[in-house]
Amino acid sequence: LMRELSFRVRSLGSAKPAVPAPEVLGDWIRKHTGTTVDLITWEVETTVLSQGSEVDFPAAGGMWYCDRICAGFPNVSDHQISGEFDFVSADIVSDCGIVSKMRKGCWWAVPSPQALHLTDGYFRDEEYASEEVVDALTRVCRVMRDAGAAGHLLLYDDAPDAIDLEHFSGKRFLRYVPDTFLEDVLEVQRDLILSADAVPHLADLADSYDIRHVYIAEPTVDVLAEVCRLFDYEDVFCAGIAPESDQNAYWQSLAELRIQVRDV
Repeated sequence: LMRELSFRVRSLGSAKPAVPAPEVLGDWIRKHTGTTVDLITWEVETTVLSQGSEVDFPAAGGMWYCDRICAGFPNVSDHQISGEFDFVSADIVSDCGIVSKMRKGCWWAVPSPQALHLTDGYFRDEEYASEEVVDALTRVCRVMRDAGAAGHLLLYDDAPDAIDLEHFSGKRFLRYVPDTFLEDVLEVQRDLILSADAVPHLADLADSYDIRHVYIAEPTVDVLAEVCRLFDYEDVFCAGIAPESDQNAYWQSLAELRIQVRDV
């Protein structure tokens, strides 16, 4: 007999949605009369609204949330550090409050210290500057959790720094790195996010590391079947970053993926 398997869906955040028509944005602003909102607020709301019940583990934000984070650092301008790190949290706390009311247990996808791409124009010491950036983002994540964030997905577009890997430990953090650096993160976490293209290397990784959960970004049916030959299907998840448009349809398509297996 054949059995159909479905998979839980984990959001890795979203691309920045396309700016709506002026009349749409105007209606949205009027609905928020009396509260302080801006375009980033709209982007946060829109991306979370697109993640319906089919997304088991939703996540607000994405790489684009870098703009909000950097705006909270008065000592950062055009991604250059110009002084000691302070943090003005009001806008980020407001975003977290909105999201926590919209979706209980929602995580946040935020750029990692590496992906903030900050350059040192003040400390004159690259290693010390890196430590300060990590400490600053740690403070941001702590404030966000206090304001309702369930956890943080740290997004990378290059290799994680060694000092970065020493921080952000525990169940409330999950790193998503380019496939080239999967072994780096497996030194510090048991849950692995990888692309469908990297699945052929998964068996070798599983031989070397203790992997608990596997999140496949942009999976296909064939890829999911291959992973389920290595892991129990309950430990395998569909994952992805929603594109700029048609985000609702994107999440629904992930949730609809099924494979057929033969009962033993």
